[in-house]
Amino acid sequence: MSQFVDIYIGRQPIFNKDLEVIAYELLFRSGVQNNHAVILGGDAASAQVMMNVFGELGLAEVLGNHKGFINFTEGLLLREYHPFFPKRKIVIEVLEDIEVTPQLLESLAKLKEMGFTIALDDYIFNPELQSLEKFADIVKVEITQVGPKKLAEHAARLKAQGILLLAEKVETREQYEFCLKLGFDYFQGYFFAKPKIIEGKRLPNNKLTILELLSKVYNPDVDMHSLTDIISQDVSLSQKLLKFVAETNVSGVQISSIHDAVLRFGLNRLKSWASMLVLSGVDDKPFELFTTALTRAKFCEIVGAKIGNASVDSYFTVGLFSCLDAVMDTELTTLIKQLGLEPRIEMALLKEQGDLGQVLTMVKGLERGKTDFIVPKDLTPTEVSNMYLQAMKFADSVDVGRKR
Repeated sequence: MSQFVDIYIGRQPIFNKDLEVIAYELLFRSGVQNNHAVILGGDAASAQVMMNVFGELGLAEVLGNHKGFINFTEGLLLREYHPFFPKRKIVIEVLEDIEVTPQLLESLAKLKEMGFTIALDDYIFNPELQSLEKFADIVKVEITQVGPKKLAEHAARLKAQGILLLAEKVETREQYEFCLKLGFDYFQGYFFAKPKIIEGKRLPNNKLTILELLSKVYNPDVDMHSLTDIISQDVSLSQKLLKFVAETNVSGVQISSIHDAVLRFGLNRLKSWASMLVLSGVDDKPFELFTTALTRAKFCEIVGAKIGNASVDSYFTVGLFSCLDAVMDTELTTLIKQLGLEPRIEMALLKEQGDLGQVLTMVKGLERGKTDFIVPKDLTPTEVSNMYLQAMKFADSVDVGRKR
């Protein structure tokens, strides 16, 4: 039985003028003793919050009938054109340190067009961020960083645009009453409630299975049955997907199988979901490692399709698993024994022998700029180089968390 992993989410209520809870801000927490922000890569922290809410603890358990505010970094905003989470339940918070670029504005416009609620977080009326206001449904003002005169001036200006105002960091009754007088709609801060930590447990993620899923969803020739096979062979992934699809199933029609859940989720949301799975679980690894694994896997697959001495899936597996020791921090020999792979795949991975091993030697040589490897008789050096460039292009197109 796999050891369960403890998970935590900070949840701070957001109140309306009548001091009724209307939403919660969801915050990354590393444990019950750490009820404060932990320094972690912003993309990874937000991804962990989303995966813990949507696939583990459950939307109903964490949010009830309320909405959830989640911080979005620049990296997440630029890749979330097809979010997997429901727009009726999530408010996208644009962080205050974000750089305003044409790409960011395009992303916000698309999210807005799709019907998502957008909030500007920790807003202190920086002129450089003013172009974001046209996308904002809500502006969260960090009132401790803005003087009373400036607060009154900008509150009136934003209210005139039809933007709802949320006062953050409210710590005294005087601050609450002052913001109420200025027309603020929502309130959040220690005066009302400190964040509460919600605890749960999850099955551990299989990083290589997630990486394989990620590579497949970005393949232009993807077959939904192959995605079903990957997910259904992993208990943790299956549980996450079924729970989320069930919670967001507005039709009420029961799910008949993993494949049914995959089809209901759809390819675009599977891409978004797989990216979040990688981000939430590999913060301790450089993303270049996963790019290398994907490049090797795709190169081996392309070559395998050309020379045809084994199934293309076997070639892909050899390339993908060639980085397994670095991903799992365990000796490759030990890992291979646990996987029950075919002997020729084992020989390729451990000794680079056989047709599969020869292709693995080739891709490792190409990584180092070498040319002294043996090229299969059906291929020319030029073809091999072009195949490697094709594999690199594929790996670069897959979203493993790099900033674009």
